[in-house]
Amino acid sequence: MESSLPAPVIEFQPDILMCESVGMYISLPKDDFTFFTRGSHKHQGYEFMLPITDMPLVEIDNKDVYARKYHVIPINPMQEHGVSGRMENVRFINILFDEDFFNRIIGDAFKQKNLLFRNENYPVSMELYSLIKIFIKESTMNSPERRIMLQNLSHTIAILIFRDIKKESNLFLLGKPFNAVTIKIKKVVDYIKENYQKECSLEELSEIAGISRFYLIRAFKDYLGKTPYDYLLDIRIENAKQLLTKGNMSITDICHECGFNNMSHFIRTFKKKAGITPSIYKNFTKLEQ
Repeated sequence: MESSLPAPVIEFQPDILMCESVGMYISLPKDDFTFFTRGSHKHQGYEFMLPITDMPLVEIDNKDVYARKYHVIPINPMQEHGVSGRMENVRFINILFDEDFFNRIIGDAFKQKNLLFRNENYPVSMELYSLIKIFIKESTMNSPERRIMLQNLSHTIAILIFRDIKKESNLFLLGKPFNAVTIKIKKVVDYIKENYQKECSLEELSEIAGISRFYLIRAFKDYLGKTPYDYLLDIRIENAKQLLTKGNMSITDICHECGFNNMSHFIRTFKKKAGITPSIYKNFTKLEQ
């Protein structure tokens, strides 16, 4: 299969590690990286940026985007992007896909093609980080199975990226009309993201949306495939995962930090959403680091 992968910016090449497969490559700085001045570029192909540190001066289409660590920011083909000023000691991973390659994988898996993503921060799963580490390790191996391993990993990484973004943004990504109801639901989504540590009662959310509780539940489920409460739990668990990954907080503190009133509810919800308990998840991430 022929692919047209975007090349890394020339002046960065000596300072980055690049791990390539057919239709995709992963690049990351060899050490903490400093951007000294504003700069931008564009290329044919999808790029997904995963900051390991906060990056407050990312610029996409002349708009500033505060890139949050442990999130992914999608960049569409031929979309101007770069940095708007000096940033010191940052770390990040870039995943770049040939446009046709990415569309074919997502088309086969999700029946979606010619995607246009919003340039927003989307939380990503630990499974994605794990696969990235495996991909980087495999790319350094000199073994007969290396090529097929990298090909299979590139397909799986593309699917996981899309799945993580879709989980957060199917409201806008999958063809629902952007109308007055969408705007009301987006207000509620934004409020939950900012206030997930609070109770976020249905009465409060319906007031924010300016619609009845019954209509809010029905519209929210129609657009996002889940109730406001289920969405709130998803946001809490995603934030709990990030705190567990850092490893500097106890599980009890994380439980309360993420808005859960008691430990049993937290453990039960975490296991339902993540498939394992918080303690197992925390130990797993330690092994992966």
